[in-house]
Amino acid sequence: MNFTTHVMFGVLIAAVFFGEPRIILLVGIGSAIPDLDREYGFLSKESFRNRQVHRALLHNFLFFGLLYLINPFLALGAFLHTLLDALTTARDRGVEWLFPFSRLVKRAVYDNEGNRLELDPKQKIYFLQNEIHILTKKTTKDLKPSGPLLPWRRTYGPALSGRLLDLGIFVGSLGLTLMLVLFSALGLYKFIDLTIRPIDLSFDLPVAIGAFGIILNFIGGEVDRKHLAKHFKPDPIYKALFYLSIAVMILAVVLGGIMNPQSVILTINKIPYIAAGIAIVLFVSFVVLKANSSKPLPTDNDKEPPII
Repeated sequence: MNFTTHVMFGVLIAAVFFGEPRIILLVGIGSAIPDLDREYGFLSKESFRNRQVHRALLHNFLFFGLLYLINPFLALGAFLHTLLDALTTARDRGVEWLFPFSRLVKRAVYDNEGNRLELDPKQKIYFLQNEIHILTKKTTKDLKPSGPLLPWRRTYGPALSGRLLDLGIFVGSLGLTLMLVLFSALGLYKFIDLTIRPIDLSFDLPVAIGAFGIILNFIGGEVDRKHLAKHFKPDPIYKALFYLSIAVMILAVVLGGIMNPQSVILTINKIPYIAAGIAIVLFVSFVVLKANSSKPLPTDNDKEPPII
């Protein structure tokens, strides 16, 4: 999905369910964040393809949880972004919802043609099958995986990104959002609170700085991609822009915490409950894995090892 589609869809959902301009803004910004896991400064293009971090590094439930600790509406925007990306096909690599935990599973039970593979006694947890080769061959050039076929870790959908569905969601989201604004402005129904409010530096300043950092990263990244396509050499100016954009985003988070101490206190108060939840999940996972590790792997083709 295109950047504008993600942001517009997030804005629409926030307008429908919340109607508060500041929440709408935060959800819109959150809708842009996941695509920072492109090759914008993180990795070389070759390493980027080999590691398959796009639609994985910042498109997963763990990242949503971490972003929630900063602001729940940013996390909602990131989730909506990832939900739309999950509708796209292998051409754009779908979405790896369970990253990085999915990377712990190294093998599949069946190959890409459905033939049963030899099981490894040391490996107790498997994915069902390897990615289908014909799908990975259709992947966009800069995202195409290289090397041996990997277990099928990603969720794919029926729609080609950037095409009819992408355009439809963007136009539909834009049209519905404008309709909500018009109805609210005319007083027909108050979908969105259009009351003019005084500037609140504790909110507006961190948000403006964070948005600037995200925009700086995207603009620099696209300029660098075009530069590499022509000159095949990284641009040191872009590298500086990348690190500057990351610093600006970190500054926004820190400044937001300093200027909104009550929000920080509320987040800190949630941490013991979050830690308890994580501990329970890890304990249950450990018990399940330990129980399965004591069982011999099945040899009968009608039986399967534990599959996720």
